[in-house]
Amino acid sequence: MSRAERGFTLIEVLVAMAILGVAVVPLLILLPGSLGPAQVSDADLRLGAAGVRKMEELTNRLRADINGVGSGTETCSDLPTCRLAWTIATELSSGTTGVGSLNTIALIACQDGDANGVCDAAENQMRFDAKVTSRP
Repeated sequence: MSRAERGFTLIEVLVAMAILGVAVVPLLILLPGSLGPAQVSDADLRLGAAGVRKMEELTNRLRADINGVGSGTETCSDLPTCRLAWTIATELSSGTTGVGSLNTIALIACQDGDANGVCDAAENQMRFDAKVTSRP
């Protein structure tokens, strides 16, 4: 019987499996680390989209009526743990004709993981800032 007809010995098979094991184990260790950032990324994208939508709404409402919007909070309709909190402040108001006021919008979008209704420092947050001027 020739060697080709006999096949591999048990020792040869065990050595081949050991070599494959040494090569595959480091790759398996990298796998969970590569999936984690993708999951955080998805949450960040959804949270950022909710923040951008609210910021656009607030700036459009302020452009229509500079005094028509106040500070507030709300939950996101499309993301269960999302919370939006914004403050609107007048930075500059002038009595000079032709010069209006400058309002700042500070919006924080967070994932309220503990459902306490507050964006805690330990929770995933995004901040958006904008300035809107009135047109006298």
